[in-house]
Amino acid sequence: MAEFKHPINDSLKKINERLEYLIKQQKINNNQSPEYTILDNADILQLFKITAKTASTWRNDGILPYLQVKSKIFYKLSDIHNVIDANYNPSKKK
Repeated sequence: MAEFKHPINDSLKKINERLEYLIKQQKINNNQSPEYTILDNADILQLFKITAKTASTWRNDGILPYLQVKSKIFYKLSDIHNVIDANYNPSKKK
């Protein structure tokens, strides 16, 4: 029997994935200092909502500091905070 596909199912799946991510982030924030918290590439892709190619470009351009162990790429949470702070542009009031 074919599985029924509906657009709302895709939306609910995306919401569930995001919720799981936020729960994971909350656990990280409660348990460890950002200096010693490590995120993997999948975390970064989801956090910034970027593609793997964009993440690779950011690494190659020196925007995103990283650590590589064999083929696995990791990021320090403190470095991610620094990237966000360095690229933050507050809105200008007129």
